[in-house]
Amino acid sequence: CVTGSTTGTATDPKFRLKLVFSNCIFPQLDELTRPGGQYEGYKVVVQGDNAGPHQDAEYLRYVRGECETRGWHWKPQAPQMPHTNVLDLSVFPAMSRRHIHRYRETNGLKVISENKIWSVAEKVWEDLPSCKIASGFVQANRIAKEVIKNKGSNSFLGTQGTVSVGIRKDFKNTDKGLA
Repeated sequence: CVTGSTTGTATDPKFRLKLVFSNCIFPQLDELTRPGGQYEGYKVVVQGDNAGPHQDAEYLRYVRGECETRGWHWKPQAPQMPHTNVLDLSVFPAMSRRHIHRYRETNGLKVISENKIWSVAEKVWEDLPSCKIASGFVQANRIAKEVIKNKGSNSFLGTQGTVSVGIRKDFKNTDKGLA
């Protein structure tokens, strides 16, 4: 069970997002953006999607405070609107496709253990190009403009519930994002 900051009990343990941000996400982002780091000078944007754990008061205070201390941005996304949620819009579908491909490449159609599933997912995340994540931010911004233009309606979506916003036409993929 994922929570914002609740630890749970020995018989009902919880997965705390605050702990993940404290011990993993913020230290890794600090390393990437430090002087001499791979993304020195970049301004980090941390997003939450307003799911239950992301609304936990202690978790929100912590994440907002850490972002403010570092001069980074905290940007919550609209709940229940995957068209403006960067993770749902771009990152998770890209990871899912890559996970299936990598899994089948090494295991065929055999059932694999949870540990193997996790290790494949970690490798997919490590190999996910930053340009794919950057394109999700551009897509979300352009789609949000369409939502506003259409007064909250999603009538701009195609018959399959999709929309093209010209990312491939307007940008070139690079190792550090989009150009």
